[in-house]
Amino acid sequence: MSQYPHEQPMDEQDAAVLDSIAHLYDSLDPPPASLNAGVLVALTWAELDAELATLLDDEARVLRSPETEVVESVTFTSSAMQLMVNASTDGAGTLRIDAWVTGGGVEVALYLGAESRWAVSDANGRLAWRKVPRGRIRFLIQPMDPESKPVLTPVVEF
Repeated sequence: MSQYPHEQPMDEQDAAVLDSIAHLYDSLDPPPASLNAGVLVALTWAELDAELATLLDDEARVLRSPETEVVESVTFTSSAMQLMVNASTDGAGTLRIDAWVTGGGVEVALYLGAESRWAVSDANGRLAWRKVPRGRIRFLIQPMDPESKPVLTPVVEF
């Protein structure tokens, strides 16, 4: 048996210390309530072999924060295309979402939870959705080229 404590097998005291550290992290920095659902959605989309887009503005990518910020316009980018999205009020508590995607005739789905609303971009790449409830939204871009992978954006909240 070794004389160094770090070379000894773990015992009940070691397990108690590790449990205390885990409890400390759980209470000071708990995982977001939506983490489990987000991981399941990401895994489902990964099965479709979709490329994940990123937010174009690095300053807008806040990993975790207790504060919220009103976002009216975001731009997503991937290796093949970009999607710019602008939200504005469209009536009693709903939004009008205007978007521009790289290219005309591109199919884009706006996802509100399990609900999807598809639109096809015009010749200038413009799309619009009306009467969209406020909340968490993500987009799936289906390129015109059947050989290209679909592009999935991160979730944003409008």
